[in-house]
Amino acid sequence: MLDSDRVSCVLELLKSFDHGSKIASKLIQNYFRSNKNIGSKDRKFISNCFWNIIKHRNKINWHLKNHNIKVNFERQIILELFFLNVDYKNDLQKIKKFFFLNNKLNKNFKDDNLQFLEYLNFDKFINSEMPECVFYELPDFLLKSIKRNFKLDWKNVALSLNEEAFVDLRVNILKNKTRDDILNSLKEIEVPCKISKYSPLGIRLLKRFPINGNKLFKSGNIEIQGEASQLSALILGAKPGMQVADICAGAGGKSLILADIMKNKGRILSLDINQKRLRQASLRIKRAGVHNVETRLVDIDWSTKGLEKKFDLVLIDAPCSGIGTWSRSPDSRFNFNKKKLVELINIQFDLLLKGSTMVAPGGKLAYVTCSILPEEGVDQIEKFKKSVNSDFSEIDMINMWKDNLSLTNTFQYPFDNGKKSMTINPAIHKMDGFFISMFQRKR
Repeated sequence: MLDSDRVSCVLELLKSFDHGSKIASKLIQNYFRSNKNIGSKDRKFISNCFWNIIKHRNKINWHLKNHNIKVNFERQIILELFFLNVDYKNDLQKIKKFFFLNNKLNKNFKDDNLQFLEYLNFDKFINSEMPECVFYELPDFLLKSIKRNFKLDWKNVALSLNEEAFVDLRVNILKNKTRDDILNSLKEIEVPCKISKYSPLGIRLLKRFPINGNKLFKSGNIEIQGEASQLSALILGAKPGMQVADICAGAGGKSLILADIMKNKGRILSLDINQKRLRQASLRIKRAGVHNVETRLVDIDWSTKGLEKKFDLVLIDAPCSGIGTWSRSPDSRFNFNKKKLVELINIQFDLLLKGSTMVAPGGKLAYVTCSILPEEGVDQIEKFKKSVNSDFSEIDMINMWKDNLSLTNTFQYPFDNGKKSMTINPAIHKMDGFFISMFQRKR
């Protein structure tokens, strides 16, 4: 495939993304499935170009606006080639030659739209005149929240949200294969991997690979699950025979790992309002050989009637901004705003109150978000403390770590933030950003 054809594919993808409602990763995946004639090198060029534009869109658009040039897809591609593309970076003559020799490309790629490159310099892609929201590719209100939560390290945290995400796997111990067994079996895919730093069940692939087509995945020996997500379930202290509720269980990732820890004994009730996600959870549950998980579809205004004080552990995997996982889906920031954050904050607090009624005397309540915003973490917990008075006491997550993970790790609790809750910093800990807090109900 010629570069002109590759660029045409990028143009098509950008138009589909802006004019549709699909998640970028799904869009590009479906695009390649529908165009099987596109080779691996071509896919790499197209993917890199597309993702470069998505990840650096504010900066690219800022350069165009700074030269009083109207923003369009074609000019975004031109700037991607000039600033970020490994084959064309900072080579104006090569870019001009490329477009002049290809008549197939749109008229917007003509000389008058290339002329502004004369005034640019690669060293100036990161320009001191850029506002912070442009440089960090985040709106002001989110930057303000990150600054409040990470006073000394906020710059690194903000930058980490635009870095390439890690690919983590979790070993399913119910299948009677150790992590070493799985590592040995993974040698055949010829992709470098290593054990996760914190999770005793995790394996990190050091290169992207379609692992869901591998026999280890199909047989349920491994699951695709981020290390932070693994830790958020491993640290909760689930035990065989417990009664556990997983609120907002989604596709069942945390229910699966809880079933693993509980050795398939006891009961896990997985609740969600989305039937499609629960169907996916059922498929994963069957593949993993899990039989102590019951999935239940509930209404958006579901009631806890009949579930009050029934569970030893209630996990609220709360719907949130997902900002801690935006490195996996950099396009998520385009659809997120203040109004959405306020809606989520209200839902989260409502779920905390509902979940608390389901906890048995002496039982535990866990609140987890894949967010690093204080509004969705520490602020919610402080508000919850005031609402429940002395009925619930906050647990120090250092103690949960010592009780449930210290035996499998040779280092001390790595998430100390001066509070009882736990915040996983994506810049420091090199995984998704998470917030985890726990409470115990008095007996």
